[in-house]
Amino acid sequence: MTAHSLSAEAIGAGQAAARLRSVLRWDAAACGALGVVMAAGAPLVEALLGLPVAWALPFGVYLLGCAVALLLVAGYPRLVAGQVAGVVVNNVVAAAALLALPFTGFVDLNAAGVGVMLAGAALVAVFVVLEEVGLRRLKAA
Repeated sequence: MTAHSLSAEAIGAGQAAARLRSVLRWDAAACGALGVVMAAGAPLVEALLGLPVAWALPFGVYLLGCAVALLLVAGYPRLVAGQVAGVVVNNVVAAAALLALPFTGFVDLNAAGVGVMLAGAALVAVFVVLEEVGLRRLKAA
């Protein structure tokens, strides 16, 4: 390998890491924003979506925890593939749960609540794809 190809590889790895960090931070922002709404506005969430406070509050706290964890993973000097893989697995489970919840009968969501859960599942699925692609590029670089 030449010095030129080594520097090109380093640039590629740096770009892959920077893109993945950006996706992780956007995921954290989405989790944090929804977490604040769910936790601080649980009674309003219940009125608007039909999601009981007993569900909205812990869901909001979980999302706030996810936001902190995502920021920690994104903030490491060198991204750790195992941590990013853990984020992907968590998001797969979260997307599946959001997709299933409206149809389980555990909560009596109204139409807006069903829509928000399905939209949330779709958003989380987008993060799954972006973070998985980022992880593969990071490993390949």
